[in-house]
Amino acid sequence: MLSSRLISRQFIRQMAVFGMPFVMAACATPQQAPSSAVAEPARISSAPSINATSPTQDALIEAERNELGREDEQTKKARAEREKNLHLKLVQTMIEQDNAYAALAHLDAYDQKWGSDRQSKQLRADSLRKTSQLDQAELVYKSLLSGQGQQKNGPIWYGLGKVSIERGDLKTAATRLEKSIQADPLNITAYSDLGLVYLLEGLKEPAYNTLMKANQLASNDSKIMANLALWGLVFDDFNMAMDIAEKLQWSDNTRNQVMSQANSIKRRFDAKGNTQ
Repeated sequence: MLSSRLISRQFIRQMAVFGMPFVMAACATPQQAPSSAVAEPARISSAPSINATSPTQDALIEAERNELGREDEQTKKARAEREKNLHLKLVQTMIEQDNAYAALAHLDAYDQKWGSDRQSKQLRADSLRKTSQLDQAELVYKSLLSGQGQQKNGPIWYGLGKVSIERGDLKTAATRLEKSIQADPLNITAYSDLGLVYLLEGLKEPAYNTLMKANQLASNDSKIMANLALWGLVFDDFNMAMDIAEKLQWSDNTRNQVMSQANSIKRRFDAKGNTQ
């Protein structure tokens, strides 16, 4: 029994002697680095930059810039359109105030800045007609007839009708004014001018009907009522003529002028052999 214990103790001592280095080596191993690790530089992890953006962020930023660019472009176009409209309104006012020569100068400036368009061409034709440049006016009017809808051609036919009136070509004027009304059935000035053309041509009923349309559409406009009074004097409806003269409170001078016009038209009928 003693010998067995002695053997066991000796065996443990032997194991302790041989096992200790392995334990110490195992403990020292994590603290030692391989020779190759000493030579290599330390690696630094690459953290993302604060200012860097992802592809998705870049796309969003670019899209936002494009949108701002489009908004700026739309703003520029809107401003340009407002300027063009104001310029054309100025020209229209000049024509209405019988400043057609100034209107032509402004149209030259408009075309130089913006380029001519349908509206500026129509105003140019009106200005040319107002300044008695009839041949040029007719050319511009006719250039606007092609490729447009019927309603848009109403003012063009009206302008051509006025050119014919200026030339004294009443038959052509009547045809053109009729086309203007066909295109724009509510054009009061076209009715008024056409009624006067019918009157000068001695067409009693067409003149009366057309002038009455103009008068009622315009709610008793003084100029149209004056033409109706002229019709009454030409075709011997003196009561209507006198009633209109009273409503408009004509002076004796105005009455005499209208009577003179009526007599001039009657003499024209006599010269043409017109019995109506």
